[in-house]
Amino acid sequence: MAPATSTGSLDQLFDDLGHPNPYVQTEAFLEMVRHHADAALPRLLLLLDHQDVVRRRAAVRALGVFADRAMLPLAAKFHASSDATVRASCVKAYAQIASNRPGIAVPAEAMAALEAALHDDSPVVAITAVMALGQVGSQALPLLLQVCRGKNEAQAVAAVTALAGSDHPDVAACFLELSTAETTDPYVLETVMSSLARVADLRLRQA
Repeated sequence: MAPATSTGSLDQLFDDLGHPNPYVQTEAFLEMVRHHADAALPRLLLLLDHQDVVRRRAAVRALGVFADRAMLPLAAKFHASSDATVRASCVKAYAQIASNRPGIAVPAEAMAALEAALHDDSPVVAITAVMALGQVGSQALPLLLQVCRGKNEAQAVAAVTALAGSDHPDVAACFLELSTAETTDPYVLETVMSSLARVADLRLRQA
């Protein structure tokens, strides 16, 4: 049987996004991607403004499955919104995309939105941006290293945590620098030392 493509069927899928069962939500947005991608994407972006947290979170998960298609629309939505909750949802959607598609190339416009999020007035958006960049991987490494060395202690701790499993030489150099600098915040230092200890233990086990 051919898949239904009527507006009514798409409306039903959006109704299912509000279902309390995450499985029902997942089936709904997977069906959107398969059969209604062009029509569903703008409506999912509108749900990021929804007051219902269940629908908003479901929309974030759904946008994560749209991957490349959602990258530029999310950047536009982020820059256009004056609502910190919406901006945080955009950033969370980027994290979902990167988690679903490890190594996916993030376009310049999307990276610019994530960099802007790092400097957002909302602490929630700013911290969420670090977590999203941690999911992005090597493409986000320069930004994460800047954050590690920055003055925002909460962001720096999150960035160090995001980079803790990396074996990149620039990460090792940054951690060494932070571990020996007198100006390193105590909480950042504690996180760095813990990360260095885990790396040393892993290498010992592999030897």
